[in-house]
Amino acid sequence: MSLPDSLASSSSSPPVAREETGYHRFEHHGHDSGFDHRDRPPWNRSGYDYRHGSIVASENVRNNSTSEDPWSCVVVVATFCIFVSMTLILGLYGTTNVWLGPNSSFLIKPTSVFVQNVIVEELGNKGSGLMLYGLNQAPQLDVLTKWSEVHYLAVPNDSYKYWIQYLNKGSRVRVSYNVESVGSSLYLVIAQGVDGLSEWVQDPTRPDTTLSWHIISDSGYIEQDITKSSSYYVAVGNAYLNEVKATIDIQVEGVLYDTTNAYYNCSFPNDKCTLSVPLFGTNAAVLTSPGPKLNNSKNEFCAKLSYEPRWIAYIVCMGVVTALLLIVSSLFNKRQPVTEDETVDENDDVAPLIPGKDDDNSSWCSSYSSILTSTEELEGGHGEGHSSTRYLCAICYDAPRDCFFLSCGHCVACLQCGTRIAETSGFCPVCRKKIRKVKKIFNV
Repeated sequence: MSLPDSLASSSSSPPVAREETGYHRFEHHGHDSGFDHRDRPPWNRSGYDYRHGSIVASENVRNNSTSEDPWSCVVVVATFCIFVSMTLILGLYGTTNVWLGPNSSFLIKPTSVFVQNVIVEELGNKGSGLMLYGLNQAPQLDVLTKWSEVHYLAVPNDSYKYWIQYLNKGSRVRVSYNVESVGSSLYLVIAQGVDGLSEWVQDPTRPDTTLSWHIISDSGYIEQDITKSSSYYVAVGNAYLNEVKATIDIQVEGVLYDTTNAYYNCSFPNDKCTLSVPLFGTNAAVLTSPGPKLNNSKNEFCAKLSYEPRWIAYIVCMGVVTALLLIVSSLFNKRQPVTEDETVDENDDVAPLIPGKDDDNSSWCSSYSSILTSTEELEGGHGEGHSSTRYLCAICYDAPRDCFFLSCGHCVACLQCGTRIAETSGFCPVCRKKIRKVKKIFNV
């Protein structure tokens, strides 16, 4: 399989040798958990008053959730769709910086429904040799290339140096080393992604923070097979007191994407390339970098990748999802066959307790007529011995009876206990009728 034009010259490039400068200091600090351990104020549950240790009275015991406003449903669905759209635009298809090493091949697979243009802007060294290819379908990962770099190091104490590589699945890295300082050693690691490098920098002595971790001395080599396409960092660190001199030879057997069938190619003439993505069909883009160059201290390439959204697709998807959810909501909220208890309860809503009076508040006086009978039924007796408890709450025997139930009108409890009964069982303790409301009695 032949190489792309921009990579053909790098397949048999000679090793690049140079003396390295510019080291970084280790960061000796632990991880910040990021949690705020300050005490939080207690949550106040709806319907409860913790200051008095009692339940706050509520007139509307039954939650009237059957009455639904279709416009409120539209607002909720539209808000959800906008949130999902912004998550796609700013998250999955948000702006990101791509770091590449020499002879890198980075695949970009936008979704044509939501992406209209792929925009790649070259950062750092202008005219570095980056290329952007556009293809009708995802290319094959079958182009082999080999290259190497030789680095002469003098690593100061408590310092490290790294080299970035973007390697595709199936590649292999071989790092040969020769520590020239007698009796000294260095840390040699291969970290996946910037997060893996950061974890190693914070604690260089931990072997479980990177993909490959070794303490090197004298001479030898290590090899690492790449099983996932990602950016990798080959780093050398000195956590000891004395400066250590060494030679590091990085040899890479890379696998690149085949771009021979590309219908679009751009060499960043104005430091920016824009690839238009058709609405239908499979599309892909490949960003490539040139091979290592002589007299270049850093063979690193950086590009800013961004996506221009296809707004009409987001609007259509929001409308379709809103319509579907409204249809499902209307079908779900259709009125079910009412039971006998519900029929009686609905009749009680329109039938007043006293003939000729339509307001529920006008039925207060009917509650007084039920005090004696309801008390006798609950207390089970008559006579003078029970006169002291006749007007006390039949539940707690502490507070006076100052409420009655609608629609039956029984007055047997205080407002606190009556509200508790309505919220728990929901039935009058005298007649076992459904409690619709709890009304307070105001004595004058």
